Order: sequence, then structure tokens, then C-alpha cells
Amino acid sequence: MLNFLIRNLQSNDGTQEKGDRMAVTNLATADEYNSYIKSPDLTVIHFYAPWADQCTQMNEVLEEMTKVAEYKGVRFGKIAAEDVPEISLAFNISAVPTVLLIRNSKVLDRVDGANPSVLAQKLKHQLTAKDSVPIDIPKPKENIEIRLKRLINQAPCMLFMKGNPATPRCGFSRTIVSILDSYKADYQTFDILQDNDVREGLKKFSNWPTYPQLYLNGELVGGLDIIKEMSEAGELEDMLPKKASVDERK
Repeated sequence: MLNFLIRNLQSNDGTQEKGDRMAVTNLATADEYNSYIKSPDLTVIHFYAPWADQCTQMNEVLEEMTKVAEYKGVRFGKIAAEDVPEISLAFNISAVPTVLLIRNSKVLDRVDGANPSVLAQKLKHQLTAKDSVPIDIPKPKENIEIRLKRLINQAPCMLFMKGNPATPRCGFSRTIVSILDSYKADYQTFDILQDNDVREGLKKFSNWPTYPQLYLNGELVGGLDIIKEMSEAGELEDMLPKKASVDERK
């Protein structure tokens, strides 16, 4: 079905001239994603995983769609779901591939799974209904305590910080990342600046008023001062899960 749709798009009489073609934009960070979806133009975002064959095929479908005149005003983007866990959680991305149709940061519709024909139908609907007011798909708001428990158990070692390891947004976060990296720790992070509900809720949930916060196996270890003390006392390294070496991955 996927290959059939790709061939159908390739043979479409309305193919754009090469000069008019817009490529699928690769989004790498939460900031890039949030900025990209603010556009008033209809925006298609593919949440994918590089290891999933169906995602590769859906990326090919999106590439072909960028060439079709009917979709000339549509913006196409893709983002690796596992690289932005806070975004995936916020938009209920539980499996890949998942495609969201967005305008002005509002989710208009979604396609779960590799369903290019459904995507084409929903694109057509949105383009013909472009004068309608964008509304979010109704979804129940998850209990914050349930969400926090899920977040702190998302990985054996979870760091809640300002920014991300590549771009820390405060000195405390930068220091704790440096400590964890010095031990080659295997950890995931959550940028609390991207979600105020999590930022304020976790303070009350764990009775810890400041950030960063480090969790091991769902339990709060502490903030920067405690992590530094444990590191200096030689107590931290053995507690941390380690990244697999190149030899171990073979």
C-alpha cells in the first residue's frame, strides 16, 4: 500500500516544478519543533524512529508529497520521537509512525501508524476547510501525579533540568550534566522549561523546591549539592547505570 501511494504521487499530473519544491524539514530539538508548528500554514509533522521500516516508508511518502502541486502550501517536517520525550508525552505519541496535522500550534488531526491514504484524505479535508477555526482534538487531561510517576520512571536514571545536555540553560544544570558525563552515565533528561505543569508539579510531588533533580529507578536522589557530595565521597559512580561501550554493542 505504501509503495502504491508513492508511485501514485510520483505519477500525479500536478507535480510541482523542481524550483517550487519544499523539502521535508528535519527537526532535532523541542525548541525547533515548537517554533516550526507556530506557522499559520498547514503543517504536517511525522514522529518517527530511524530503526522502524514503516517510518522510513512514511518519510518517503512525505518527500513525494512535497512535490505535488496540491500540497504546495503545506509544510512538512519530521522529528525523532525518542529524541524529544517531553514533546512525545505532551502530544500523546505512544508509537511510531505518528503524523500530526497542525496549524498555529493547534493539532487539527492525527494519523496513527503507516496510513498514507488516510493522511492524504485528512490533508485534503484540511485544505478544503482552511477557513474553519483550528481546534485541538479533545483528549482527557492526564492526572499530573500519574504523569509525573511515568516521567520519573521513563529511564533508570532521569535528570530533570533546565535545557538539555547539549544546551544547559543554567549553571547548576550544566554542572550536574558534567558530573554524570564524567562517569559515562546512561541517563535521560526532561527540560522543565518546556512544561510548567511538570516544573511546578514535581516540586510538590517530591517535596524538593529546586532544579536540577536526579532520579534513580523512580526515586529522588537529590539536587546538585547532594550529587556533588556523593561524587566527592565516592558514593555516586556505583549507583549510576553506564553507557554500553562500543565492544559491548557488537
